[in-house]
Amino acid sequence: MVKPFLTEWSFLFKLRLFLAVLAGLFVIVFLFLKIVPGGEITYSRAWPSGLKSGKGFIYDFKPGERIDVNSRFLKIIADPLYFSLFTPRAFDQAMVTVVYRDRLSASTPIFEIGVLKDKLTDAYDLRPLQNNIVDALRFRWPRLEDTASRLVLQADKTYTSSEEFFSDLAAGHLRDCPNGPTSCVAVYNYQLSPKYRLPDYAPIAPTTITQPLRGPHQFYLYLPHEDWRLSFNFVDLNQDKGQDPITVSVSSPEGIIASRTLTDNNPEPDSGRAEDKQLVLNGPAPSAGVYKVDVRISPDVVIAKIVSSSDKLSFISRVWPVSGAGSLDLFTDATYLSVETMNPASLGEINFGGRIFPIAKTGKRFTFPAGIGTKMISLPKDDLVLENNGVFAFARNSLFDPSFKRVDRYFSLLSGETKYIVADYARPLADNGWKTATARFPLVGASRDDGKYTFLLSVPGLDGDSQTADYVEIKEIRIALSGRTLGQKIVSLFRGL
Repeated sequence: MVKPFLTEWSFLFKLRLFLAVLAGLFVIVFLFLKIVPGGEITYSRAWPSGLKSGKGFIYDFKPGERIDVNSRFLKIIADPLYFSLFTPRAFDQAMVTVVYRDRLSASTPIFEIGVLKDKLTDAYDLRPLQNNIVDALRFRWPRLEDTASRLVLQADKTYTSSEEFFSDLAAGHLRDCPNGPTSCVAVYNYQLSPKYRLPDYAPIAPTTITQPLRGPHQFYLYLPHEDWRLSFNFVDLNQDKGQDPITVSVSSPEGIIASRTLTDNNPEPDSGRAEDKQLVLNGPAPSAGVYKVDVRISPDVVIAKIVSSSDKLSFISRVWPVSGAGSLDLFTDATYLSVETMNPASLGEINFGGRIFPIAKTGKRFTFPAGIGTKMISLPKDDLVLENNGVFAFARNSLFDPSFKRVDRYFSLLSGETKYIVADYARPLADNGWKTATARFPLVGASRDDGKYTFLLSVPGLDGDSQTADYVEIKEIRIALSGRTLGQKIVSLFRGL
């Protein structure tokens, strides 16, 4: 019956019906790929390339010199490696699964993945894929807790439960920690807020730092329970095409207590004509203790001067002194120092902890060891990026470190101080020589430029040195995205009317 019925249709009607069905299919595919009405979609990229390989969405692995092009898989030989994820719309969350195998040594014990959070400061949200140090201690030290969200290890059977441990930690003391919790607790991918106090602290005099510092910086301030003041002088170099807003925020563990932003309205941001700018924050400190200052600027902006009402001021993990004025002394509590420069005029020697170390090449990160305690860094030349896992200060009496130790590639048990480790980390699953690890990222607030998110794969210490030949070889990257459904978006639009 259907066939005779169809034969009565004209050719023109059949053509219109075919085109209508084709258009309907196109709309359905468009809705699925562009709008993702269900709010969930998964993209993947596999090696060797095949039908499963999502080249159009996970792509642009760079720099090329950090990949071994002779491998059948994505073989990473230097750190870090960046890649892009194109998405038709923004999402709220990403669950990234990496299938890989590795040959990593004691100098490269960590494999992480990150997503770009702030394009202005080039800040990445890093999450763990593999930490060989934690994996080894997981089976050597007694476990107080080993759940999906938290791992707590102790060197000795000091506590019988994690509840008891965290109760003492919240009170500001731990058993077998005579110098306080920050001296004996190490963390990995886990936030702990220390109860750091300086008894009877009173600022001797305001601190003034006139050493210019380029790009974003963070530092700790110790403030008494009274009014405080911070002033900054900035120089916008106007050497690149982007706008250069300046944001400074001051926060406690409870949240931001002060913040101010200077917008950049310069119509010629790459004119090369430097602009002087000033920003001041002040107010009452809710309580005596440690506060964190975040100076969010681009590398096109220099902090020319900082004046603080507190004389306890320590920069966190990284400083970039610039000026060309010559010699400079700093102090640090870290047991190592990483140094890098792109300026040939800055090559030479530095003095770290009483030992002389050479900076012999631009664009290469040099790492130098030192003992425990406070060390001086003497720089005959500046325009060097200095990094470590501790703090820096421009005066010895300004140096203080309220943070917990981190289980990074330089972590060591040799001092005997570390008694406890707290981590949010699950070891990768192993199957027939391949490992599978997963990291979950919130994407709300992440940088998304021209429809793409930027990720990085990082193995700190991996430098392509043929003598070590460490590597990570990736078989598959799978990214499951989730966000609001089409129905939820429609409802939110009506609510906004």
